[in-house]
Amino acid sequence: MNEIKSRRQIIQVGNSLAITIPANIARKLNAQKGDEIDVTFRNDVQLDDQFYSSLDRAINQYDLTLDQLRGDE
Repeated sequence: MNEIKSRRQIIQVGNSLAITIPANIARKLNAQKGDEIDVTFRNDVQLDDQFYSSLDRAINQYDLTLDQLRGDE
């Protein structure tokens, strides 16, 4: 599967938000009005120290149980 990347700005259309597809990309995709497309949204989330501290506590608390479930006793 070929990947076409393009950074787009979200615009207001009536009460909705929209992202336009550049004409050259629409042509490459052979996209027509009314076509359905699959869209993947990505938001680069940075995890903070509190998340990692909570994760460490959970791992420490359930480490033995996880080992037992895996059969690592």
